Amino acid sequence: MERRNVSESTGGRQSHSHHHRRKKPLYRRIRHWILKHKRQIAATAAVCVVAAGGIGLLIRQQLQKQESMQITAGNSHDVGNSYRELTYKGKKYRYNPLVRTILYAGIDEEDVLTESKQYGNKGRADSIALVVMDKQKQKITILPINRDTMTQVRRYSLNGNDNGLYTTHIGYAYAYGNGGKVSCENLMEAVSLLLGGITIGDYVVTSQASMPYINDLADGVTVTVPNNDLAEQYSELYQGNQVTLTDNNVTPYLQYRDTEDAFSNEGRMERQKSFITAFVNQLKQMSTGTLDDKWDELGDMEDYLQTSITRNKYLDLVTLIKNLDFSEENYDSIPGKDQEGELHDEFIPDEEELQEKIIELFYEEV
Repeated sequence: MERRNVSESTGGRQSHSHHHRRKKPLYRRIRHWILKHKRQIAATAAVCVVAAGGIGLLIRQQLQKQESMQITAGNSHDVGNSYRELTYKGKKYRYNPLVRTILYAGIDEEDVLTESKQYGNKGRADSIALVVMDKQKQKITILPINRDTMTQVRRYSLNGNDNGLYTTHIGYAYAYGNGGKVSCENLMEAVSLLLGGITIGDYVVTSQASMPYINDLADGVTVTVPNNDLAEQYSELYQGNQVTLTDNNVTPYLQYRDTEDAFSNEGRMERQKSFITAFVNQLKQMSTGTLDDKWDELGDMEDYLQTSITRNKYLDLVTLIKNLDFSEENYDSIPGKDQEGELHDEFIPDEEELQEKIIELFYEEV
């Protein structure tokens, strides 16, 4: 057999390769495929663009919807202007513009009031009262609101989305918020809705730890004890006794109730009435200069206090309170009845009598 040299063998393979078409480079093959299918590619791209745009629009709409549901400071208690005029039993009434209101609430929190990002599961408003200052009638009226009052309250999801209004205990209005301004304004809205949408100007909210500080603002509030709810625990707190409250007994005097007894909140509200009535009257007896100085004392309780009242508002209030009349007869109430609910006691307002109370406090006949 004849042996071929290396050059011949190599040349033979090269010669053999000329009988087959050489493959095009990869980039040329891709370009050829694109040119061949350019119409299909263009159509597919258009579909993708439209789909992406649609998805983007949907996401944007959902975000806008969520933002619109998110509570914002200042609109949680905006109930519109429908309250300004009303007709009742054939008579027309107009809202009295010389009425100024402040909502007070004592929260079932023993220590610091803290705002959080997560909504719900906050302290409940144990004591609620609306201070009504009428320049036209020259008097102060305090309207206590039973925490068990069944009315419309706005609820929120854990991240703050508005879940709408539900009928429940008004004391939960603060608990459904964020433990800060949102909770305060949610309670303002609930009270406003209960009272026909009237305007509430400001709020003062405190925790249980604030009670000794509040008592000190009046240099110790002297009360006539209205019941024997605390007589066993505190020998001086028996019905009919006049006592000046101290750091030791002021908190139980204002907060205690026997949870085993039905409607025990009524006894607590009686004691709160005696305290608030005496507190306001003792403040009214102080000089304007002394009351001005009390603003600085409020700084000592800032961790236990939430309020929309600024220093300038406070100074205006001092003058207003000094010039308006207040007596125990001006400590009013919302008419209604107690009933046992499925889980908790409930207070059901008498709608007709409540409407008459609203007109009496906030309106004038046209």
